[in-house]
Amino acid sequence: MQIGAMNDPYRQLFDEIDWFAANGFDYIDLTVEAPGAAPEITDWRAVAAAIQEAGLGVVCHTAPYLPIHNPSPLVRQAAVDELRRSIDVAQIVGAKLCTMHFMGWPPYLSEAQGYEFYRQMLEILVRHGGEQGVAVAMENSPDNRHQHKYFREIFQRVPDLKLLFDIGHGHLAMAKTMTREYLFSLNDRLAHIHISDNNGVEDLHLPFGAAIRGGMDLAANLRVLRSFRYDDTITVEVFGERRWLLACVERLREEWEEAG
Repeated sequence: MQIGAMNDPYRQLFDEIDWFAANGFDYIDLTVEAPGAAPEITDWRAVAAAIQEAGLGVVCHTAPYLPIHNPSPLVRQAAVDELRRSIDVAQIVGAKLCTMHFMGWPPYLSEAQGYEFYRQMLEILVRHGGEQGVAVAMENSPDNRHQHKYFREIFQRVPDLKLLFDIGHGHLAMAKTMTREYLFSLNDRLAHIHISDNNGVEDLHLPFGAAIRGGMDLAANLRVLRSFRYDDTITVEVFGERRWLLACVERLREEWEEAG
């Protein structure tokens, strides 16, 4: 297992790289996001050199505000162009994986049209990533209504697409966490994990065990990952004061060993 964390786009990116290296992280989950890591104004070759000098690995994550689900085709096209630019950034900084969000589709599209929309968009992105030596993974959203079905259908249509499974998202508004269900369906596509806690209702990016009720069972989720032989990158996506992030990293390492 390798443990990483995501840079805060409101902090200076080079300071973030130094902090992650100084605190023992294996890699940076680099969110290519304004203002601190905007693709159009950042010196990405300097960022690549800083990451290498710090001894960190890197995974790239696209900005959450890119409106791929917008009703306007022109806006959707602009969002896809920005996703392609993020893949270019991933190639420059040395990332072999660039992750993006699932955001559904415009409400006027039928389910079948939504699948076709994602097939066309993802084939463009996966092909562009292949040309750059960067795999593309899609992340499950906090909205779990029918999402597992959507993912099975979309992944069947796009054979080279990878999965970023966010365990915190899979815990929201469900009777049980969806980790086992997603891995049972798509374990051969699993390339990356995000993890944080919440109250079962809102995507709060809480430290493990912080919720008064409705929190995630960390040990059970790690046992599921290990049962599917996952032993790769896990991003602890806990925001706020960094001491809570560090405490969660320590607990993750302990629980991981116990789960084995």
